[in-house]
Amino acid sequence: MRVDETPTGGPASTKSAPNHTAAPATNWIDLARVCAMGAVVLVHAFSPLVSTTHAELGSQAWWGAHIIDSALRWCVPVFVMMSGGLLLRPRENEDAATFYRKRWAKIGIPLVVWTAAYLAWEWWRDGLGAEGALEAASAGTPSIHLYFLYVIAGLYLLTPFLRTVVAYTSRTGLWWFAGLTLGIGAADQLFALVDGVGGSTAATQFLPFLGYYLLGWLLMTSDPGPRALRYGGLMFTAGVAGIVLGAWAAARAAGEWGTGAEYMYDFLSPPMVLASVGAFLLLRSAGLKLAAIGGPAAHGIGRVVGVLSGLSFGVYLVHVMVLNTLRDLGGTPDGGAAFFAACGYAAATAVVSIAVVAVMQRIPYLRSTV
Repeated sequence: MRVDETPTGGPASTKSAPNHTAAPATNWIDLARVCAMGAVVLVHAFSPLVSTTHAELGSQAWWGAHIIDSALRWCVPVFVMMSGGLLLRPRENEDAATFYRKRWAKIGIPLVVWTAAYLAWEWWRDGLGAEGALEAASAGTPSIHLYFLYVIAGLYLLTPFLRTVVAYTSRTGLWWFAGLTLGIGAADQLFALVDGVGGSTAATQFLPFLGYYLLGWLLMTSDPGPRALRYGGLMFTAGVAGIVLGAWAAARAAGEWGTGAEYMYDFLSPPMVLASVGAFLLLRSAGLKLAAIGGPAAHGIGRVVGVLSGLSFGVYLVHVMVLNTLRDLGGTPDGGAAFFAACGYAAATAVVSIAVVAVMQRIPYLRSTV
């Protein structure tokens, strides 16, 4: 999703001192955006099977959807980490007012427009009333995916001040800061399992993701060598395995897909943090290798990836409307057929969403919303 700017400059800085402001290498970001966007579409296509709406707990269809979903849930944390990695580098020539003016065009307008669009769509599709619409907007969840806009908007509000922290804090201190904020967010989600405890609003949606935002800067400016690739692979494998087995154990113990299983899918459950960090490191390694490959074929792939990356933010915004419209028209079978239906809906949603966004980006006024 192109809701941030890509700085240019030399290789990542690995110094352990304050004022570490060198621009990190970012020529891998386009591939990571495209992969994360594809993961988002697949997660939303398979989630009704995982929650047992269209598949029985423990069936082959459920296991297939559960493994795919577990292996792709890193998508939103990776988007947040990429934004932090790109935006937290201190910039002497950009004060808070300048930063906010730039960000409003990129996130403020889409937030307002798509909040209204999805609330109107839910009114037309499901009869959402005025009170329900107000509650959804106040909670920062006018649709199942638009919370991300509220998360990013909140993080942007703090970015000019976080840049000062980054400029004058050692890397060791920043690792502690990121770890503590991730830990607080994880504890908040854990306590929310207790009935009647927790809950967020449009103004606080971003707080649990602050640790990921800081972590993005630290990871993006770390050594991208072979050791990072090995660590990424180990963390991703361990994290996904933890999600798969942990959610299954919780669901089996409860006899249904419930709160305990959902917690394993939360963005700040321990295995999800591991999987997300691992995915970030793996995507960076893959993207850097792709960028280093020469020849016409690699150049052509790079151009396609660049185009898709430019469409990814818009695809994120429209894909839920496209996916649910396709489901409304085609229906969703139960059992084993539901798995193949989800595959088809994911592919169709991606193609239709890309086409819709490509057209919208060519239309004055509409292009500022995607």
